Amino acid sequence: MKAIAGANASANKDGKVSEAKDAAALALAKGTNTDNEDKLTTAESKKDAVIAAGIALRAMAQDGKFIVKDDGDKKTEAESAKGAAANAVSKVLSTLTIAIRNTVDEGLKGINEVLGGIKQGEDSQAKVSK
Repeated sequence: MKAIAGANASANKDGKVSEAKDAAALALAKGTNTDNEDKLTTAESKKDAVIAAGIALRAMAQDGKFIVKDDGDKKTEAESAKGAAANAVSKVLSTLTIAIRNTVDEGLKGINEVLGGIKQGEDSQAKVSK
């Protein structure tokens, strides 16, 4: 949230992802399919908070502008913005959950390999001590 609050309000909407230096610039950047244009290259843009905020803001942006959907007569812009923000946060949390699961799976596979290599008897003490 700190990265979102500190986002540059005058970010370049026609900039490239590789030139993004903060969350707003990342959210409004127009990606291309050329080599290294879609990659974060600056040190500022590689910070985890900026990346998460950029993902959240990008989910709320369309064609270089932040969007507010009007889904009904009774739905105000504030309610729409809250819904878009909740959707963005949900996407960020889903991405983080997948990353955490993958990391845990890697660790469990390593533990499983070590436990599978341990045999009963004298060999087990030698392997455990390594």
